[in-house]
Amino acid sequence: MNQRRLLPAVALVALALAGCSSSGGDSNPKSSGPPAGSAPAGTSSSSSGDGGAPSGNLTVWVDAARLPAAKAYQKVHPNVHLNIVTFDGDGNGASTLQTKIQLWNRTGNGWPDVIFSEQVQDPVWMARKPFNFAAPIKGLVPDNLLSKWPAPSTAQCTVDGVQVCVQDNLAQVVLWVNKKLMDQFHYTVPKTWQEWAALGQKAASEHPGYIVGTMGESFSHWIYLWGDQCPVQQADGNKVTINSGDSHCTRMASLVDPLIKNQSVPPLSVFTPDFAKKYGGKDDKILVMPGPAWYGLGVFHDTLHMPNGQITAAPPLQWESETPVTTGQVGGGPWIVSRHSKNMKAAGDFVTWETTVFKAKGGYPAYGPLADTWLVDLAKNPFFAADPGPALKAAASQIWQGWSLVTYPDQPVWSNTVVTKLVAGQSLSSLLKPFGDALAQAAQAQGYQVSRN
Repeated sequence: MNQRRLLPAVALVALALAGCSSSGGDSNPKSSGPPAGSAPAGTSSSSSGDGGAPSGNLTVWVDAARLPAAKAYQKVHPNVHLNIVTFDGDGNGASTLQTKIQLWNRTGNGWPDVIFSEQVQDPVWMARKPFNFAAPIKGLVPDNLLSKWPAPSTAQCTVDGVQVCVQDNLAQVVLWVNKKLMDQFHYTVPKTWQEWAALGQKAASEHPGYIVGTMGESFSHWIYLWGDQCPVQQADGNKVTINSGDSHCTRMASLVDPLIKNQSVPPLSVFTPDFAKKYGGKDDKILVMPGPAWYGLGVFHDTLHMPNGQITAAPPLQWESETPVTTGQVGGGPWIVSRHSKNMKAAGDFVTWETTVFKAKGGYPAYGPLADTWLVDLAKNPFFAADPGPALKAAASQIWQGWSLVTYPDQPVWSNTVVTKLVAGQSLSSLLKPFGDALAQAAQAQGYQVSRN
């Protein structure tokens, strides 16, 4: 998740300048370039022989959260002259990369060798015309390693039958639980969406001001609608089905509407100062909250500064007794290698090391063996009231695969069509049709043939 929105985005400076790259181009701002005296990017970029260690010049674009990982690779690979460029990561529906790749394609130079994106859907358009940026990943990452990503992750990196990325981390949605408050109020941890809604009603009556979730994120539909198999993003080639009137959408909206009204699920983002003031800190008022894997440390610890020994994770909520249990996803940021790179060996080695060796602090690693070791460390973290690992690991394979990744950004559509209206007092149920209409318009603008049922 990609670990999304955990740090402020680092804005690009002087966007008109193309990125310094082993495939040619000039210097780029916000970069940590190759050591002084090394050959400039775009020259002498070939790696050593197939049997040797990677070497030469490599330009990588990363978000602020991935900067320490890129620097760590640089430290242990002195023969690779790394030029690290930080940018906004395409976070929250930004279109930075589309703009830049179009520029690089027009000028015929400037492409970086590797890009990390916060947008899980970016590889879909990167692999297709007119962008034609993403290289097939097979042969760049060893096959015996590629087989150890979960099937939903691999599927999301596969475009038109070809795998074009590997995901850095998973962002499976679980139910985060404040064990201290739930025990204090003698509440039972819900297992179903219906029990969760009943908890929201009970909390609003018995403990006003305490909450069981939030509906104010640009990605809230990825938590609630994706998890309940709402078919608003089902693509097959250039055809997409957007059916916001399906029962899997309307029943979730009907369940949530009373909780929005009684403020146990406020239309407020966890990243706002207002949310932190009302619900965070040592006197926090979050009972439970459906949210992605990175909420554990990224939101409750780093953003809301909640005390140690309160938070843990429970499995994703189930709709009544329906099986199989499915959940949503908020992240899964991909690493993409440029088909224009002149140093494919180093590019592949960089991506392999970042995803299978480097152990990040906050996000659940997508690569299975690395996730196992990460979970061992997580279990020892004193921030958690109980080990969240079992719930996180089980949910990794429960992400619903019926929610397709598309070339148009849906998060701005949700924010503009739904969140702003929820704040104004409208119900989610009343906004599902406008949401579907706006999605259809965005899809058609990207050349999709849209079916509404």
